[in-house]
Amino acid sequence: MSVVAIYLIISMLLVLWFDVSNYTIPNWLVGLMLLAYPFAVMMAHHSVDWKMAVAGMMLVLVVGYIVFAMKWMGGGDIKLITACALWVGLTNLPDFIFITALIGGVFSVLVWGIRKVLPFIPSKGEKKPLPRILRDGEPVPYGVAISFGFLLMIFNGKIPALL
Repeated sequence: MSVVAIYLIISMLLVLWFDVSNYTIPNWLVGLMLLAYPFAVMMAHHSVDWKMAVAGMMLVLVVGYIVFAMKWMGGGDIKLITACALWVGLTNLPDFIFITALIGGVFSVLVWGIRKVLPFIPSKGEKKPLPRILRDGEPVPYGVAISFGFLLMIFNGKIPALL
């Protein structure tokens, strides 16, 4: 496994941590992912169609802007999925979007179910406030689904700059 792949895996693990713990995806983390891409393309052992990767990224950015304006996803999620789209490239973009949506749906149902069951679980002693992710009425941190979708793309060899 390359240094770049390890970097991307660590980045996704950090996204998971930040998004679950405080519902933010730091700009510096997404920015570093974008900055690392040209270096990965230059270090690749084969030709990478970076122009089509940029086209895919721009497509996701435009659609993401609309999704953000409709308040269906947060800005950090849109920035993250846009950066991931650059790495995935236009050819693998449908797979990435499908996998991410599938994981996001399962994760959302799981979180919703846990939120509905938690009030019925008896607690011993003083009742502590629940973490935000488990509180009813809070949004689901979609960066989790994006991260897992991107990690699956890495582990399945679908990141052209890493091949």
